[in-house]
Amino acid sequence: MIKSNIGKLIDQSPYKRDYIMKEMNVSRNTLSNWCTGKTHPKAPELFKLAKLLSVKVDDLYKYEE
Repeated sequence: MIKSNIGKLIDQSPYKRDYIMKEMNVSRNTLSNWCTGKTHPKAPELFKLAKLLSVKVDDLYKYEE
């Protein structure tokens, strides 16, 4: 099972969710779904989000068995 760390990383970043939504060009609902793990960003979005948050792509998700 893959667990999203996106919400936690956004909360730890200097950015508000509104800024992230604008930079990523996604809706509030989409960002919320990414944060909860309901949906996942596509590969190009993963890299853009990781760069924006100054983390590695691997940091965005955690694999749990």
